[in-house]
Amino acid sequence: MSKVCVSDTETQLELYTKESKKVCVLKEGMLFRDDSGASYPFIKSEGVGLCPKRTQMKNTPFTLYFPSISSETKSFDLIEDKNAKHAHKPWVFEKVDLTQCVWK
Repeated sequence: MSKVCVSDTETQLELYTKESKKVCVLKEGMLFRDDSGASYPFIKSEGVGLCPKRTQMKNTPFTLYFPSISSETKSFDLIEDKNAKHAHKPWVFEKVDLTQCVWK
């Protein structure tokens, strides 16, 4: 994960892969939650398709969109369900620190 952008309307998470691999977004098997335990639904992705459509990528950023998280949030988790259909090496980002973020 390379960037987190939060506005009044949405949260954008920019990610990329270091090694060359086929990537897709698990729309149904993704959990995005803040440190209070509130979960946020996936809205859309840019730069990569939804599973099962995979895109060959390496060091190419793509963005996931969710509803805006609270400016009180200190950390969040972004986890793909390893048991979801089409899951292959799912992402697990736990306790991503937001305390150094500048909220706009």
